[in-house]
Amino acid sequence: MKEQDAKAVNAHQVVLYVERTDDSYGPVQTGSYLAQEFIDDFFEKRERYRLDCLRKLEAGEASAVWYYLQTLGLAEADLAVRVGVSRRAVRRHLTPSGFGEIDLRLAARYAEVFGVPVANLFQTIAAQDERVELHQERTANPLLTKTRVGICEPSPPSPGPLPSRAGDRADHPSSPTGAGGHDENPSSSRGEGRVGVE
Repeated sequence: MKEQDAKAVNAHQVVLYVERTDDSYGPVQTGSYLAQEFIDDFFEKRERYRLDCLRKLEAGEASAVWYYLQTLGLAEADLAVRVGVSRRAVRRHLTPSGFGEIDLRLAARYAEVFGVPVANLFQTIAAQDERVELHQERTANPLLTKTRVGICEPSPPSPGPLPSRAGDRADHPSSPTGAGGHDENPSSSRGEGRVGVE
């Protein structure tokens, strides 16, 4: 395969061994046009759509069943089969008045299909600060969910350019490890420093 013919047709990057223009062989990493041009746009549009659906849910124009049906991209017929009810029942449950008629067992079946806790069919959880992290965990009780709330520490600034000489790091008082070469704040390493998470 020639280097100019090495193109990926899906959203994954691939490493191909190709014949280069200088008649040598070697690896070339490809990226698809879709991934480069449209993937960010797709996620932005999907998030806007999710927020529009959430506004309709909060305004009382639709039920939680409708919200999850839309945001997960399920068909009414597929949902009916998975939950074990008729399509007519699903259509009725898409409205707030119809959803208000379901019992707890049916709500639990909907929640299981949607992959959310039962409580999420009856509430929305929103954080006013983007540093707040919410994690929901299942418990042994199928009707009870544990919600953990944590505050993310802001990421530390980049340490800047690397020292140019071997002794610069230990001698420079503003280096990230200080004069002794030891990290003075051990909890500042990546992945740590989160409060109340997991």
